[in-house]
Amino acid sequence: MIRGACLSFQPSDAMNIRRLTTDDRPLYRALRLESLQESPEAFASTYADALLRTDESWESQTHSSATGPDRATFILVDSTQGALGLAALYRSEIHPETGDLLQMWVSPALRGNHWASTLLEEIFRWAGANEFSVVQAEVTPGNLRAIRFYEKYGFVSSERPDGTTILTKHVDPPFSRGSASLICFAESKPPGAHR
Repeated sequence: MIRGACLSFQPSDAMNIRRLTTDDRPLYRALRLESLQESPEAFASTYADALLRTDESWESQTHSSATGPDRATFILVDSTQGALGLAALYRSEIHPETGDLLQMWVSPALRGNHWASTLLEEIFRWAGANEFSVVQAEVTPGNLRAIRFYEKYGFVSSERPDGTTILTKHVDPPFSRGSASLICFAESKPPGAHR
């Protein structure tokens, strides 16, 4: 949990977080392109490269992120404004107990509140239920806002020689699925993106 104000968060009809479904290819593609265009400095992938991807490539990524215990992409959806954020966790091929946190992004309109933290809570719930023991995030050099956000959430940082920061956090045992989740969020603004 991160330090800061805590509240009991009840998902509303207007805003919710859900895992991608196999039918979400157009939605996922649009959201990913928006994130790459809005925050190009925060990702290893580029908007130009993503535009060149085939429909089959998007379909394959959507399907693998919507099914099974090795990959999941969660999206933040508002019933009136559409998709406003995403975060993905992919199981490491080298260390199967480790998940790589990717594509973390929320719309600028939602920054400075609890939605980035809420996306991470969902990632950690899913990780705990699918036998991950560690989540790691790679942050591009100079993205201090993202580093501060992850550290407040409980990640521990280390730096590679190239300036890339790797942040890790252990996964708690599976979360219980009650009607409400305790969400604690930092008082400072969460990052809009990473990787």
